[in-house]
Amino acid sequence: MTFAEKLKELRAQAGLTQIQLAEASGSSLGAVRDYEQGNRIPLLPAATKLARALGVDCTAFADCEDVDAEPAPKKPARRKK
Repeated sequence: MTFAEKLKELRAQAGLTQIQLAEASGSSLGAVRDYEQGNRIPLLPAATKLARALGVDCTAFADCEDVDAEPAPKKPARRKK
């Protein structure tokens, strides 16, 4: 199960809308949508806030297959003119 699928499942079990989850977790609605659509995976602090808002421990996401995915490569530093 992916993080997106798990988040959506937990949100449904909690009876929350995306808007309610965003407000309860201090996240933006866009971020919650991106997480549920699999466009983004939150960093640990954001995942912890989501878990708290859902009434679960952050380990609820531990078995998600994409949680420990490689981070995006860093962009090269811009050269000064």
